[in-house]
Amino acid sequence: MLFMDIITWEPKDTAEVLNRFKSWKYPEGLKVISEWEDLSTCRHIVVYDAQNAEVYASSSFPWRDICYFDSFPVMESNACMKFMAEYEITFKDKK
Repeated sequence: MLFMDIITWEPKDTAEVLNRFKSWKYPEGLKVISEWEDLSTCRHIVVYDAQNAEVYASSSFPWRDICYFDSFPVMESNACMKFMAEYEITFKDKK
């Protein structure tokens, strides 16, 4: 399942975040789709596929002392529109 994390930190922690990130390796079972840096603030965005909750936890827990995570499931827009259209048809048929 695909997830997006918006990871933020306090400006005073930037040097420590950069230092940790240099040697960071995502855990096995987590496939990174894409990553971005917000150029205007202390924020990193990552989209990934996680095999299970344990993989998710092992990727975020080591950072919880210094970063804040907003994590949520995502789906590509075209796939979501197709799903919603099919769901609506199925839902209407059950009325």
